[in-house]
Amino acid sequence: MKNQNFWYGKRVLVTGADGFVAANLIKKLLGLGAVVVGTVRHNRPIKTLELLDEGEEKSSSPDIEFNDLLDFAATRRICDRHQIDTIFHLAAISIVSNAANSPISTIENNVETTLNLLEVARTNNIPRVVIVSTDKVYGDHANDTEETLPYREHYALRGLDVYSSSKVAADMIAQTYAYQYKLPVMITRACNIYGPGDLNFTRLIPRTIMRLMEGKAPVINIGNEHVLREYIYVDDVVDAYLLLAEKTNEYYGQNLENMPSSGAKTYGWSAFNIGNYDKKDLAEVKKCDRIQSVTDIIALLGARIKKIEPVIIPKPVNFIEIPDQYADASKIRQLGFSPKTTMSDGIAKTVAWYTKHQEQLAPLAEKYMN
Repeated sequence: MKNQNFWYGKRVLVTGADGFVAANLIKKLLGLGAVVVGTVRHNRPIKTLELLDEGEEKSSSPDIEFNDLLDFAATRRICDRHQIDTIFHLAAISIVSNAANSPISTIENNVETTLNLLEVARTNNIPRVVIVSTDKVYGDHANDTEETLPYREHYALRGLDVYSSSKVAADMIAQTYAYQYKLPVMITRACNIYGPGDLNFTRLIPRTIMRLMEGKAPVINIGNEHVLREYIYVDDVVDAYLLLAEKTNEYYGQNLENMPSSGAKTYGWSAFNIGNYDKKDLAEVKKCDRIQSVTDIIALLGARIKKIEPVIIPKPVNFIEIPDQYADASKIRQLGFSPKTTMSDGIAKTVAWYTKHQEQLAPLAEKYMN
């Protein structure tokens, strides 16, 4: 009897396969019976997917291609050779401080690679393309009287730091391919993602966990103590990505009949906020437990590991901090998405994973311990 699961036998390309969310996505796709090809640029000493699979039986593995996505011809050959029918584009320079220090490299890797993937999808008539953007593209809307928080998909994209602006450019190019070339693109703009497999120790949650486990004080950039951020557990984000790919044809409609052709309805039409709440929920932000201040997140982690008073440190000179950030996820919820992981459960699972892998992760985290 034929497997009725949507992903069974789909031939899926996941770029940035050794990244945090990509590795979790690949793990889920393999479990659903997809044939997964992952692209990476480097052979890293610690592989995220192997850490996630440690101690578990796995039925299959991804086919890993070492490839620079800046090489259009090589990227197209991968899609041809593997007969790819679905693309999830996650590869990017995502460490904000690295982006600030390397603007040319960041623009190349975040913008040109997206353009190459979209052009491959266009020329190969690939029917499902998920481009991973971020809520950072919205920039500062905290005191806006016209486009007030929470973020909505039609809002102006105002990211002004190098990382955010590179994602704005990639986001807009993806929207262009949807409209000008009628390419079925779904763009994701997720809030702060956390969970097992995040090896970016510049981020608040991984860095704080590793510091607390070593008995060291958490650190907060001066002025950031009370800024609000929305957090979503990685498993929920993976579910959102899969849902958007599954719903692409339905959302665009037969012969793309659902696409608005002009005016305000076109703004952000192919984009989806990925978060925890809809407009009704966000009427009372204080009751939304997955929107927390930096201080509150540190307190949650301290309660699980060890309570140590945080220290305030200066901001890097070229660091731009966006004020409060949280998004209205009504649009994707209308497609059937509903996050399953509470903040309490997500933090517990995350701390447990880092505790299990502390010895392996310590060398990678060492730079951020002092």
